[in-house]
Formats: sequence, C-alpha cells, structure tokens
Amino acid sequence: MPSHMHDDHINGFPYLVEKYKTKIWCYENMVDILQNPRGYNLGCTYGEPIKVDLAFRDGEKFKWEEFEFTVCHSPGHTEFQMALFSVIDGARVAFTGDNFFPSLLPSRIWPHDFPAYQLRHNLCFRNWVESDSHFKSVRTIIENEPTVIAPAHGKPFLSNKEDLEDLKHRLEKQKHYFTSVIADPDCDFGLNPSWVRLYPYQVLVKAGSAASLELRVRNYRSKPMLLEATLNVPAGWEVTPGKLTIETSPKTDNAGAFILTVPEDWDPSRSRVAVAADIVADGQYLGEIAEGVVDVQFRG
Repeated sequence: MPSHMHDDHINGFPYLVEKYKTKIWCYENMVDILQNPRGYNLGCTYGEPIKVDLAFRDGEKFKWEEFEFTVCHSPGHTEFQMALFSVIDGARVAFTGDNFFPSLLPSRIWPHDFPAYQLRHNLCFRNWVESDSHFKSVRTIIENEPTVIAPAHGKPFLSNKEDLEDLKHRLEKQKHYFTSVIADPDCDFGLNPSWVRLYPYQVLVKAGSAASLELRVRNYRSKPMLLEATLNVPAGWEVTPGKLTIETSPKTDNAGAFILTVPEDWDPSRSRVAVAADIVADGQYLGEIAEGVVDVQFRG
C-alpha cells in the first residue's frame, strides 16, 4: 500500500508483483494515477502503469493479519495521499506518508540546553495542494489521537495533542497567508496549477487518426462559472469543437472534450508535439494555462 503516489514510494512495486505476485492496494483517488500515469502532470509520477487490485474509501477499515487499519484521506504533501491508523502493541500508530515530520527548533527560538522539536509539513504545489489540504490532515490525526507517528521517511516519533494543536494553529495562519498574497478571492485558483487541465496529459494518437482530449475543471467558486476554451494545435491538425464551453457547477469537478485529428502525412520527425488550451473564465482571459503532450505514432 503506497502512502501516496510519488515514485520514490512505489518504484519497487512492479518488481514485487513480478517476483512475489504481490497485490497492490491503495486509496481510491490514486487508482487512475497508478494505472494511467500518462494522464497526469503531477510531480514524481511513476512512468509505467501499475495494476491496482483493491481500493479503499475514506474511513474504510481492513484487517491484515491480526491488525485492523483505518484508511483516511490525508491531503497536503499531495492530494493523492492517505493515512493509516491502527493499534499496534498497545500504541495508537498513525502512518502519515510525507505530510508531517519532527523538526529541531533552532537555538534562537529555543534558547535552552535540551533540544525541542516542532512538527513541520511538506508543501509542493505541483503535487496538487489546496489552501486547507494540510489542515484537513492534521484535523484527522488529532481526531484519531495517535501516540506514535510513523512518517514515510525517517524514524517513528512520539505524538501528543499539544504538538498537533500547535501545528493546526500554524496551518490556520498559513491559510491566512495564502488569502493575503493571492489576489483571487478563491485563492485555490492560485495554489493549484491543475484546476484546469488536459486529460490525458500525454495522449497517444496515430497519424491519420483521432483521439479524445478531455478538459477537466475544478471550480473553487461558490457559484457557477462559465469556462470557454480553444485548443491550440499545429497547422493542419483538426480540432472539434472549435470552442469548448463548460458550464461548471460550484465547488465541483466538471469536464468537456475535444476531438483531435492528426493528418496522415504528419512529419515523422515531429513525433512529440505540445498543445495548449486557451482559457476564458467568466469573460476573463487567462491564457494558455492548460497544456498537454501529443505523441504521434506512425505506421510501418
């Protein structure tokens, strides 16, 4: 079970499957990323498909040997991450992936002879981060009251509610910083570079053939948003519709599709081509903020 979708946590999975027939389990929102990694423009995606045998929903429980685990969505380091909670040898243990780590406080902050630690979090916006991602995760950990936290890197460490509440308070301040710096009142439009995106990010199409390229939109507004998009492609390629219109519902994911046709006589020396969606949202021109890659395949 990967704590999250990054390649440094799943690189060995194909070997385990091939050598030991290992079954792959994961949180539900990782399934398509593992099985169709060409679909996404996210940091540290493993490049080859990995078949998932079982997926878990938020709050779902399972047993492994004598232990019972609870699966919880735990965004922050990436949207595609979970935490596992269990009681092991009498200790309440939280397996938290790359979300939280203990950090030694510098002497200018803690001027004592004995060391003091403070929980820190891990923030990479290309991983898909929203303004309350880490806040959701630390709130879930506080609710489960672990006595030990086992991160995905480094040693397990003792956990207490005071340290977690301190981190929660700092994450509340972080959200205030986001809203102060980002001009849009719905600051997640500025935090998440994938709020509008092409899927699959890397599409395969044969010369002389057509492929569907989906435009996916997450509307962070509390009201509907009208999105208009045109797909900019090389001369000679065909795209329908010429303008894609998506009436997005509030606080939801929405989608529409382009049909892309590559001419039969396309230059084989240009087998990989970048395309981009030009976006207008509620009449405001935003530019080519959603891009993709087309890999053209040739006969023979």
